Amino acid sequence: MLTFLPMTAEEAGHQPLDIILVTGDAYVDHPSWGVAAVGRWLQAHGFSVGIIAQPDWTDVEAFRVLGRPRLFFGVTAGNMDTQVNRFTAARHLRTTDAYAPGGQAGLRPDRATIPYTGKCKQAYKGVPVIVGGIEASLRRFAHYDFWQDKIRGSILLEAKADLLVYGMGERQVVEIAQRLDAGEDIRAMRDIAGTAYATGTASGAPAGAIELPSLDDCRADPAAFNRLTVLMYRESNPSCGQILVQPHGERLVVQNPPSHPLQTEELDRLHELPFANRAHPCYRQDIPALRSIQGSIVVNRGCSGGCSFCALTIHQGKDVTSRSTESVLREIRTMVATPGFDGIVTDLGGPTANMFHMRCTDDAANAVCRRVSCLHPVRCKHYGTDHGPYLDLLRQARTLPGVRRVYVNSGIRYDLAALDPEFVEELAIHHTQGQLSVAPEHASERTLHQMRKPGMGYFDEFMRRFKEACEKAGLERYLVPYFQCAHPGTGPEECVELALYMKERDLRPRQVQMFIPTPATLATAMYVSGVDPHTKVPLSVAKGWKERSRQRALLFYWKREEAPHVREALTTWGRGDLIGNGPRFLVGPGPAFGAWEKKRGAEELRFDTHMGMKVERASREEQEEETWEAVGCG
Repeated sequence: MLTFLPMTAEEAGHQPLDIILVTGDAYVDHPSWGVAAVGRWLQAHGFSVGIIAQPDWTDVEAFRVLGRPRLFFGVTAGNMDTQVNRFTAARHLRTTDAYAPGGQAGLRPDRATIPYTGKCKQAYKGVPVIVGGIEASLRRFAHYDFWQDKIRGSILLEAKADLLVYGMGERQVVEIAQRLDAGEDIRAMRDIAGTAYATGTASGAPAGAIELPSLDDCRADPAAFNRLTVLMYRESNPSCGQILVQPHGERLVVQNPPSHPLQTEELDRLHELPFANRAHPCYRQDIPALRSIQGSIVVNRGCSGGCSFCALTIHQGKDVTSRSTESVLREIRTMVATPGFDGIVTDLGGPTANMFHMRCTDDAANAVCRRVSCLHPVRCKHYGTDHGPYLDLLRQARTLPGVRRVYVNSGIRYDLAALDPEFVEELAIHHTQGQLSVAPEHASERTLHQMRKPGMGYFDEFMRRFKEACEKAGLERYLVPYFQCAHPGTGPEECVELALYMKERDLRPRQVQMFIPTPATLATAMYVSGVDPHTKVPLSVAKGWKERSRQRALLFYWKREEAPHVREALTTWGRGDLIGNGPRFLVGPGPAFGAWEKKRGAEELRFDTHMGMKVERASREEQEEETWEAVGCG
């Protein structure tokens, strides 16, 4: 049996394959790679699967290397939305791609789902093409494209795919494969949960479907785009979600209700499939994204936080599914037996590590729940917050023979952690590798409310308890807070409030998240409309590089090279009272100019063959920004 899923006809034994998966990432056989997880899951259900990774999208022969699939092509852009992967928040071209060998940029096209699907259809006419993954999932309806600054239609229609799978996808792809294998036509598969399909308006919408504002309406009226977003979230509960339809001219995009997430036993089975946990041997260079997760173990998926800027609710789901403690411990024992293991488990986590086995305690209430977040604006009375299962897992893991250290490097919800002093103490003493990253995101209560994040009182309390635990144990540990600028609802007043909060506590971030309006999030609807989609309250929205870079500059108020930009922002905003010498000032006197006024020679221009236009490479300042993935907020 092959250690890896085949990438060549030779590896497949020159036998026809049931399913071929096409991906914009390099092939890494690890459960954190969606294409590997789906491929192994299909294989475990009796199907032969091959992978075409980062093909030349200009050459149809690159899509014929494994022959004609018996059942279907599955297409994904990769673990990240293509545009987020390729461009910074300033729309500058990134110089690296963490999911490519050697970090080489340029191995995938823009909106890769679309050209990949076209080439699959060109390669073998009549073979169904199913699209999925984060890019397709979040672009299943009309969506805002930040990089073109316009509302685009459903990627299902743009790609001309036969079916779109949204969410994590394991249940859907197996059902599709089984029904195709039984001889059913792909065009008859219109009842599969977690899928979307296209039909003509003459066919009519399915009975009981909710009609969303049309593509034309969303383009003409920001309020219509807000209604679309609200309805997508409202109908995201697999237990009570309704069919949604959206007119696109003479076509309808029909979305079936979400698929139920894998349960604990199924998630255990998935993660205990025979993954090689390394890159395919065809690669001669490291895959940077693999390097960052080696030694880590995923223990849960989904997130109950519902942050406005995060797509987890609409992709992985609000309900957290966790693996069993026994399954995780078995994986650690397998890791210990692997040659070269150094005794360190770098992470036991997921989107939000300390939500391990946290869930709604009332099944009847959860079956009809339409809340976006279990924690905002107040924690739901039915939401269980017991850290006991996670503490038990961490304690057992760190005492296993061959294990020297077990760390937690995934995001944690500090508002939940602050409820359990014992957890905070053990996290600080046993599971922090010098620094622990947390994401308060902002200091202004107004901004935090729009972000659907907890107030700073929770962060201050968590920070106090963490510091006390470290001092009590005589350990030198640090919290590394992540902050975000230019989020909708953040104007000059809120930005200054954050800078003063950071100065008061001597917080000096090395990386900053600048808000990127990614498809399908509530924050993106706020960015487009300038209005809170639920309350209809107008919001401050930083648009354009000038205003966004002013907010970014203030988060680096302490850096000498940022001083002119900080002065320019404060002067423009009428806060010259914060320019001066002394502890109450943000920046000293001096010249003031904006980042956009730098000499052109400071940034290199290159010709980008994928876009057919000149684009700016990321300057050093943009490289300081953290790549903001569409999933995973902590």
